[in-house]
Amino acid sequence: MFDILSWGPAWPGHTIFVVLFNYSIMKTIISSEIQQLAYDSYRAVRLKSAKNEPIALLHIADEYSFIVFGAETAIPDKCWLFDIGRLKTTREFFRHNPPTPAEVEYAIQVVEDEVMPLHKLIPPGCGLYTTDASILKIAQQTVSTHHSVGVVLARADMEQVFGRLAAIISGRPANQDVLPTTNTFAATLLILREVMHHLGFMNVTILE
Repeated sequence: MFDILSWGPAWPGHTIFVVLFNYSIMKTIISSEIQQLAYDSYRAVRLKSAKNEPIALLHIADEYSFIVFGAETAIPDKCWLFDIGRLKTTREFFRHNPPTPAEVEYAIQVVEDEVMPLHKLIPPGCGLYTTDASILKIAQQTVSTHHSVGVVLARADMEQVFGRLAAIISGRPANQDVLPTTNTFAATLLILREVMHHLGFMNVTILE
């Protein structure tokens, strides 16, 4: 996990990354594309969210994931970059389709290790948001609520989807459910579940 404590060149006036990697301070270079995506995604959410609400923006990409956090400002305060993603997690841990229980358990351990250091860094009451179509697809498999900001998926309903996936992984025929059968769907659901569970988010709001 990389913890960007100060913004790089994409944010005027800031040029250095101070990074927490496995609890050690070091410097690294984060691509300008990821910086800009993190900034733009955060701004899109901030424009629609409550003005004084601390927010966290989750993005699960193919080869990485990040969480951007901001307390009350238009510019985010921090961004944490994780070495997990839809395709990366699928490629590195899932040898079968659907993956075996052992493969899923190993992936859970790795994802948990990535996200757990944040559990004391994100304040209580922080709202979780995303702009990811892949997370919207999860919400479409269960009960979700629409409001002016987007689609709200409760953690309990997300867990219900994960339970259905777990039943398929444990041997129930996939044709007895309507869940997507790709391993990238399973990887996205797994990452979302670990983020919500270990960081204490009761809901995720998906901007459409």
